[in-house]
Amino acid sequence: MPSSADPRRIARWVDHRAQRLRSDAAGQAAAALAHDAEANTLRQQANVQLLDAQVGQEMGLDRQRLFDRLRAVAIARAHVLECDLRARDLQSQAEQARLEEAELQRKAAQQQSRARRLDAAGARIERHRQQAQRRRDERQIQEEYACR
Repeated sequence: MPSSADPRRIARWVDHRAQRLRSDAAGQAAAALAHDAEANTLRQQANVQLLDAQVGQEMGLDRQRLFDRLRAVAIARAHVLECDLRARDLQSQAEQARLEEAELQRKAAQQQSRARRLDAAGARIERHRQQAQRRRDERQIQEEYACR
């Protein structure tokens, strides 16, 4: 009868843990991709807004409209700087997610290796137990024949 400390049972538990770690790693990879995509989108939007706000040669501008135009350019540039800072933050979060993904993958590989070793140890123990049981059965049969 297998005990709760049966290596094969522990190997199954460790294998499930490795699978959870791999799925967590996949989640981190997806988060990294999402952060990268959001950062790229922010940068593209900021560049478009900055290009739209560029002051060019415009004839017939009075002082008030010129100041309004310059204010819009300053606001657009501030927004671009803000978007760039947010994009950098997202890029660093993506890099952190990639590092965490790599660590989770490494832990999953360790757990998988441990599960294989435990399973092999459990198989060896089971084989020895079965051999011992067969020897006991054979001895019992021989003793029964000897007693007759």
